[in-house]
Amino acid sequence: MESLEDFLTRSTEILRAHSDGLWAQKNELFAGCSESIRSHRKGLRKSREELLAGCLESIRAQRDGLLQTRDSLTMRSCELFASVSETLIAEGLIVNASELLFERQRLLADKLRSSLASKLKIFIIFFLMFGLRRYHWNSEETDISLLFLVISVAAYYLHAVSSASAPPVLFYKQSDWMERLLDRCPCLFKPYKPTLLWGWSGHLQTAVLGKMGRSVNPLLPLVRRSFKLDDGATVYYDTFDPPFTRATATIVVVPGINNTSEKLYIKTFVRSCLGAGYRVVCLNHLGSLKDYPITSPRIFGYGHTEELSRLVDIIKERYPTSPKILLGFSMGGNVVTKYLGERPERQDWFVGVISACQGYDISKQGPYFLTWDRMARLYNWAITNDALKATFYRHSKVMAGIYDMRRVSSATCMQDFDACVMSKMYGYESHEHMYKDWSCSRLLDNIKIPMITLNAVDDPIIAPVCSDIAIRQACKNDRVLHIQTQCGGHLGYYTGGWIIPNGLSWLDTSIVEFCGALLADSKHQDEDSGDNSMVV
Repeated sequence: MESLEDFLTRSTEILRAHSDGLWAQKNELFAGCSESIRSHRKGLRKSREELLAGCLESIRAQRDGLLQTRDSLTMRSCELFASVSETLIAEGLIVNASELLFERQRLLADKLRSSLASKLKIFIIFFLMFGLRRYHWNSEETDISLLFLVISVAAYYLHAVSSASAPPVLFYKQSDWMERLLDRCPCLFKPYKPTLLWGWSGHLQTAVLGKMGRSVNPLLPLVRRSFKLDDGATVYYDTFDPPFTRATATIVVVPGINNTSEKLYIKTFVRSCLGAGYRVVCLNHLGSLKDYPITSPRIFGYGHTEELSRLVDIIKERYPTSPKILLGFSMGGNVVTKYLGERPERQDWFVGVISACQGYDISKQGPYFLTWDRMARLYNWAITNDALKATFYRHSKVMAGIYDMRRVSSATCMQDFDACVMSKMYGYESHEHMYKDWSCSRLLDNIKIPMITLNAVDDPIIAPVCSDIAIRQACKNDRVLHIQTQCGGHLGYYTGGWIIPNGLSWLDTSIVEFCGALLADSKHQDEDSGDNSMVV
């Protein structure tokens, strides 16, 4: 009979054999599972790659189809536009095809203006429906009234902000140059987002710029120089060079009325240019520098180009090989465009010209300033006192005995001041003749180099009829781009933040981008002309 020890030994051996068999089966099972997982993973990776390749191929096919559809639609629209234009010209309804395009673009601009007016209507409707409820001592009804009032204000505010945050409306005539320019300016296809709580109001943007400037005051390296004109007037200009790099281009800046390089909106723009590697030369308007007395009985003129002409001659001699762009803000925009239109040969010295927030026709701007439309009469009075009369009184020692000081002190609008001072100062029979001669609108057809103009729909200083001049010019000249934003005020264009805006405005960054696009296109054309000369 088997002993207990033998039984235990045999049982232990049997268990050990079974254990070894289970471990071997487990290892085989794990190896099989790992191999299966590995093969499945390879299959999934291959399937994923095939799926991605199929998706990319489908996307490419859809993109090619959309491009073909776009080209066919563009061709059909051009053919339709040409046939409609020929019909209208044959019937004598229009003179040329650009008038039809202008009417189409003007309708878009009118729609943009009407959207701003709808904001106030929506607010009035909400307020009348829910806000003006009779208050009672019943707390529940009082809470409901307050709730509806808050809802109406919030609805108006959200509508205003959403309407303000929209990409600019572009007016142009189709051309290869325009396509290249638009490709290099992505900011034109992104919404301009003004400062959240107050940036949607053109009046607030204009007032903040006039009284406070920008939210930063950058310290800039400048060199101030001067030159004298034939009548003895001393003109000062400032040069800003990039501190750590060689300048790749020169931007000639003409500020707004009675402004100099000391204005904060000029300083922030100069800082943007220096960051992009551009040199800036800024003309200080005659008599506008507070610490520099005038040396002849004359101050700046709205369309007088003698100071700019002499400054450009100096810049040409000092920086002969540097590409140059001419830039004007507000009144300066009228000066630079008039300067180029007076003598077309001057355009050979510049890559392009940019004009921001100008009025184009002073004779049409004058009647608008005498109305209360968009508070224009109030702005007229403010400009007369803060810009014109203040500058005149600051140099009263030189002006004494030449002008009627009683008429100057009683002037309450620009027309009164110009009738007794400016027209006599520049030798015109009347201020109406001076306005007509100083307006750049009659010379815009003479400008053949690339030109970019910019205006805001809610600009309270510029008359809406004056913006139509730029739209009409852009529709008939394939080298002109007119940009119209819904908000921005007059040179404001604050962006970012709830109350305190960013240090750089949308105007600063966008104009630097426009300058880069103009310089890149000029370089592209120079390379093409060089290749053609080599082929010849």
